[in-house]
Amino acid sequence: MMQIVKKPCRSGDCAAWVLSSVFHPVFIPFYTVLIFFTVSHYFFYDTAKIIRLIFLSAVMVPLLIQLLLYRLNVLRSFFLIRIKARFGFTLLMAFIYYLLYNTLQPVAVLEYVAVFFRGIIFSLLFSAVFNLFRIKPSLHTMALAGSLFFLLYWSYDFRTNILDIVSVGIAVTTLVAAARLKLRAHSLFELFVGLLIGISGQAVSFFLL
Repeated sequence: MMQIVKKPCRSGDCAAWVLSSVFHPVFIPFYTVLIFFTVSHYFFYDTAKIIRLIFLSAVMVPLLIQLLLYRLNVLRSFFLIRIKARFGFTLLMAFIYYLLYNTLQPVAVLEYVAVFFRGIIFSLLFSAVFNLFRIKPSLHTMALAGSLFFLLYWSYDFRTNILDIVSVGIAVTTLVAAARLKLRAHSLFELFVGLLIGISGQAVSFFLL
């Protein structure tokens, strides 16, 4: 496994590794927010400022922490192979998203974005519970399924047709799941559990809304 992570192209898994990296769970919420602002047509006095805040909080901070832990040999891989490392990093991510949620939630026009990040928190906590039972849910499928559920729910609420985006999202989710199988990073069961908790986290968040 370590050879695949370090030298993926030598084993013919380069495309799978690239897909796993481009759609790393840290990036997916940010992609989703960009799509949301594009299709929602919400007016906000400084959308760019909000996007920068989310990019710094949800992407840069986790990546820097992950890089630091990797350099300190706490993590063996960018993809969190060990369950113990995954459990700790999952809880850390849940805390970071909680801070972001508290920042966004008071702004009325950003209510749905805040609910989205609250859903991610629930999904991360569900994943951590599975880790306690030595089960490693796929964070890739979790993030993609949660994002799709969020966009579908919002489009239903506001009667907005985003079928093309959803179709692309389903295709990407399928490809990423296949890539994770190709890299032997997860079993089919772990991919399915990731899908389930991604959807469940968002469902609980919207139920509370």
